[in-house]
Amino acid sequence: MENRTDFRRRGHAYLAQQARAALGVSAESPGLSELPLPLVHTALGAAVCGVAVVIRPQILGFERSAIASGALAVMTALLLVAYDRAVYARARRPGVSSAALPVAAVVSFATVLAAAPPISVRVVAGVAASIVIGVVPQLVARTTAARENALVRLARDAAGIAVLAPVLVAGLSPVLPIAARATLVAGVGILVSFDALIGEGLAGSAAVLGALCVSASLAAVTLAVQTSEAAVGTRAAALLVLWYASRGFASSVATAGARRWLMVVEYAAFALVAGGTLSWISAGA
Repeated sequence: MENRTDFRRRGHAYLAQQARAALGVSAESPGLSELPLPLVHTALGAAVCGVAVVIRPQILGFERSAIASGALAVMTALLLVAYDRAVYARARRPGVSSAALPVAAVVSFATVLAAAPPISVRVVAGVAASIVIGVVPQLVARTTAARENALVRLARDAAGIAVLAPVLVAGLSPVLPIAARATLVAGVGILVSFDALIGEGLAGSAAVLGALCVSASLAAVTLAVQTSEAAVGTRAAALLVLWYASRGFASSVATAGARRWLMVVEYAAFALVAGGTLSWISAGA
């Protein structure tokens, strides 16, 4: 007979696993089957993006929209954390840190709306933000349940890049005031870097310190290249490379043993190859 204790924290996959176990059929690990599908998270992401469209600067004005978007980001974090506490079993529950990237996704989408790009760009950005808000808690839960693999880490990195890239473009665009650009790049940079460093296995305090350092350098360079003659897309791509390399350096500093030098080589090689590719593309443009 199924044990219904803590029943509301079990998803359909868990119930299926219980049935297979009762029949003596080998199945996936219970730890993985207890992770619910990210349907509610994704629905929340879609709803949040819908609200962000309503409170965009073109309707409320820049100052009121910024305040409303900040409140929306905080509300998103609270809802995600509350839902995860109600649904996930304690041993597999994502921590509060899992809300960092979804909050950054809300701010990133609000930034895209403020820049008033074509409707197609806004739609793509809204879909991307909804997916990030929906999927990231699932990825973090898999890490917590010791079910992380290369694909999970790659998806988490891709989510961070998808969130950070529009903000870097906005940080180089004259559409927004210079102070707003610096604040956006620094704030979103902290959240995305913190999530990435937590994903690398750093402790909370080390991840916060590393994220602050990475974000400060990213914001400073963003302001320094405002007058560059290179295209905005090229500068934004270069800033992404800088962010990735800085994040790797921060991870290596907080990592002991031979793995530190492997990380240094890995991120340095990526930065050199990516930087060389960007230089080649810029020279040929």
